[in-house]
Amino acid sequence: MTGGSLVDAAQESPDLGADRPPGRRAPDLVRLLLAPERLYIAALGLTGLAAVVSVTLPAAERGELSANMVSATLGAAVGGLSLDTFLLSRPAGWIFSRGRTWILGILGISILLSGVAAALLTTAAGIGSHLIGVGSAAGLTVFNTVSSIALRQGRFRLVYAMRAVSGAVLVGGYVALYAAGHLDGGLWSEVWLAVQWLSALAVCGLVLGLVRRVGAPPAPTATRSDYRADMLAVGSLHIGIFAQMMTLRFNQILVARFVGAGPLGVYALAVAALEFAQAGAVVAAQRILADRKGSDGRDPTRAVVKAALPIAVAAVVGLAVLGFLQPEYRHAWILGLVLLPGSLATAAGKSWSALLLKRRGEKATTVVAIITLVVAIPAYFGIIPWAGAIGAAVASSLAYAVHAFASRASLRRAQPPDHGTV
Repeated sequence: MTGGSLVDAAQESPDLGADRPPGRRAPDLVRLLLAPERLYIAALGLTGLAAVVSVTLPAAERGELSANMVSATLGAAVGGLSLDTFLLSRPAGWIFSRGRTWILGILGISILLSGVAAALLTTAAGIGSHLIGVGSAAGLTVFNTVSSIALRQGRFRLVYAMRAVSGAVLVGGYVALYAAGHLDGGLWSEVWLAVQWLSALAVCGLVLGLVRRVGAPPAPTATRSDYRADMLAVGSLHIGIFAQMMTLRFNQILVARFVGAGPLGVYALAVAALEFAQAGAVVAAQRILADRKGSDGRDPTRAVVKAALPIAVAAVVGLAVLGFLQPEYRHAWILGLVLLPGSLATAAGKSWSALLLKRRGEKATTVVAIITLVVAIPAYFGIIPWAGAIGAAVASSLAYAVHAFASRASLRRAQPPDHGTV
């Protein structure tokens, strides 16, 4: 990706780093509605609406759709080398110094690894399509990595708006399939695959268009030792994020394997609903990582958790209503209630983990993630085969609490001291 010139020039030029031209101020109401947090919540809301529409599928068919989605998303997280987070955490001038060949090279490798990981996870789940899993994982990796280039130079509104548009297209596709009477989880998965690539191509077009405004990038200045250091840093960071994503998503693979498609469809619905509560934490974490002003910023975790609580409660209530309307999903609200404490812990953990990365580096976040994984995986294998989806929810909440607690404990050792924390 030729995003090096864009990213680094944005550090010099406010025009490129802003979402609207200088001297033109949108009305207060418009700016309020288009705040990045609200756009992200809108995107997540549309994704949630797509999940609601998917409840019109029989539980087993929704389970097939969920299996494809989790294999792809976890595959992208495992094989994608965490390049999105890595790029966000690099200092100003980093991409300029590396050059487009290096960036394109590591992106290509991450796409290949994402596909391999998705294929293995689909096999492990025993449910879903290898073609859809691999293709979607590749599209997600492209979108996440290229989006990080735009986020580095402040294009939060555009990136989140693209997410929202993609969510709207996905909802439209699902509604069209339902109206046509196509209640096939595999066919709905194909629509989801198409939307992932639509999003990936759109964000690539955005970044390439902005790059043209910057002009030709300078020659790379990095040395071999710099590239070796990059590889070590990617590996160190990715080990931690790999462990974190396995904690977050691998339980669904095991539900598919040991419990089946129907229970997975219900459990995945509850997980998706509770993820609404984490929207503010995701935005806060990305802002922390994209901040170039140092590592001593204010801890936003208290506000993040306060904002997450009513959303999480509303999600559980929504699941109860859906269960009343669609009896196959009548147990979803119970799963959501069990997941609620873990969802709040995840919201806090995302914020603390981003602060920890900025203040103490990749090694500290990696240690926390590995500690969490060491707790999570035995819990998943020990509980899910005999307790099913409810066991997955209990084990997940336990693991998320461990991650938040370990992140907070490690952050207390960071310098400078944090301000305004929970």
